Amino acid sequence: MATSVLLLLIALLLHEPLALVATPGFRVELTHVDSARPFAFTERFNRAVRRSWHRREVLDAKMSRSLSGIAASVEWGDGEYLIDLAIGTPMLHITAVLDTGSDLTWTQCGPCFECLPQPSPYYDPSDSSTFAVLPCPCPSCTGIPTRCTLRRCHYNATYEDGTISLGFLATEALTFGRNTSVAGFTFGCSTRNTGSLSNSTGIVGMGRGPLSLPSQLHPSKFSYCLTPFNSSTTGHLFLGSMADLGGGFVHSTPIVLSPNNYPSSSFYYLSLLGISVGHTLLPIPNSTFLLKADGSGGLIVDSGSSVTSLEEAGYDILRKELISLVHLPVANQTSTGLDLCFSLPPGSSSPPAMPDMIFHFDGADMTIPPPNYMYSDFEQGLFCLVITGMTGMSVLGNYQQQNLHVLFDLDSDVLSFIPAMCDGL
Repeated sequence: MATSVLLLLIALLLHEPLALVATPGFRVELTHVDSARPFAFTERFNRAVRRSWHRREVLDAKMSRSLSGIAASVEWGDGEYLIDLAIGTPMLHITAVLDTGSDLTWTQCGPCFECLPQPSPYYDPSDSSTFAVLPCPCPSCTGIPTRCTLRRCHYNATYEDGTISLGFLATEALTFGRNTSVAGFTFGCSTRNTGSLSNSTGIVGMGRGPLSLPSQLHPSKFSYCLTPFNSSTTGHLFLGSMADLGGGFVHSTPIVLSPNNYPSSSFYYLSLLGISVGHTLLPIPNSTFLLKADGSGGLIVDSGSSVTSLEEAGYDILRKELISLVHLPVANQTSTGLDLCFSLPPGSSSPPAMPDMIFHFDGADMTIPPPNYMYSDFEQGLFCLVITGMTGMSVLGNYQQQNLHVLFDLDSDVLSFIPAMCDGL
């Protein structure tokens, strides 16, 4: 503890952010954003789909700006799984969305000029002895689009659904789990917000950029295991030595680096080579989902999206296969927000039998059981595919990652996964 305090004092005297050293392993609980709310599963699911559509618009817009050479804003769409942590000295407990699709970690700060409702008190920097404003200019100000005003490094986080977060960069002590504290962590202190925070206080960015939590804490690896949407149990985020998939047959695939340092380089890209439904390998060309040299295309792993989105050319083939497989009429219009739904027979209380779906990655097959890609709404009489089409980038959402332990090896640029009962880890 004395060493951490000394390092923090040195950082403050130098007016520079602390270069954080590798942290020991620890784990933090993850809960679904709606787990404490009295929603039926249908309402939870519909809320998740709406958030995924907003998220998809964000990713579409970000890639469009990236490819045209315009600097992208720090962006984030409403996510699904919340991480518990504490900020400041003395500690204030907060909850934030776990997001592998962005970098900046931020929370609402008081006194707030315009803040959104949240489940815990606003963090007030004046109450903390370890808070320090990050002066501008400084190296950390170049990690994301910022501007210098009154020697403060201001950021503007904008979202396509209308959510906006304005604030400035600062350093603070963060505490994870019961007793793992990190001094001098660079975060966003947000003082103006509009939109929605999904019952949280902000976001924890887990991307590959310089201001993300992994980049600042320098763990060699991290992993997460997400419990099902309709469960009130908790999953976990593991960092460092505690990120271990244990025994069993582990599947591993390379994490592909984004070319030419595009703003999208903070994403975790994978090479999706094909898709099978049951024993049928779909006639999708291997190049359909690959990341191109100009930074377009590719498939990313995104814990902040619920619904998986696939490049239209591959999605159309998958859609046709399911229509031929499910002997039910296609529903023309639904309120689910999903593209493909079937009409269940009146009085149905169980879904049709479906085979596993398999995503064939470079060197690894990810088996997706029917409950993780099909959704049954017996009240409306619908049986829906929880995968949609998308032009350009493809996204592996968290609905398909339920009860899957996913590990990111940051030193080797490898993603590994194994089925798991996430509430038992």
